[in-house]
Amino acid sequence: MTTDGTSSNDAATRGASPGGRTAGSALGALRLDGPASVTFHRAYPTDPADLWDAVTTPARLARWLGPVDGDLVPGGRYEVRMGADDAVSDQNATGVVRSCDPPRTFAVEWCFPGERPSEVEVRVEPAPGSDAGDHAVLVLVHTRLEHAQAVGYGAGWHTSLDRLADHVAGVAIRDWDARFTELLPAYRAAAASD
Repeated sequence: MTTDGTSSNDAATRGASPGGRTAGSALGALRLDGPASVTFHRAYPTDPADLWDAVTTPARLARWLGPVDGDLVPGGRYEVRMGADDAVSDQNATGVVRSCDPPRTFAVEWCFPGERPSEVEVRVEPAPGSDAGDHAVLVLVHTRLEHAQAVGYGAGWHTSLDRLADHVAGVAIRDWDARFTELLPAYRAAAASD
């Protein structure tokens, strides 16, 4: 989920895209005035506890985002291996866990090679009106971005959250590169019309 579209996940963490599946949900909201940001509100057909587990447990993160290594506690350092599962890859995001309030929210510093540090906050909430917590909402806000980064991260996070939906649904995880390539023009158009 780099800003220029060159990132890819290792083939071992990608699955084939089911035929004909294209839409995950509406585009994330881009804010391009001042420090840019991208925000997603995504509903998932699972309870909040399971969604929290899917976005915080390394074994599950590896299925839809990439292998995660590090000390996943406030103040701890982490690494997400977005390309090859290699500690020295130029496709790895690193940073510090800023805060964590299980099972509701966490925030991390996000450092990608060649970019200045930014911030990612994730919240898990029960879906409004859901019975017995059978649906949950994930809110992801990526802030302190450059204008061009917001476009790339919009398409990148959208792709990753679609892959999270596949994981939660228990279906084949769609191809990261193909989905990113499909979404990037929509984010570029959204930025141009803003």
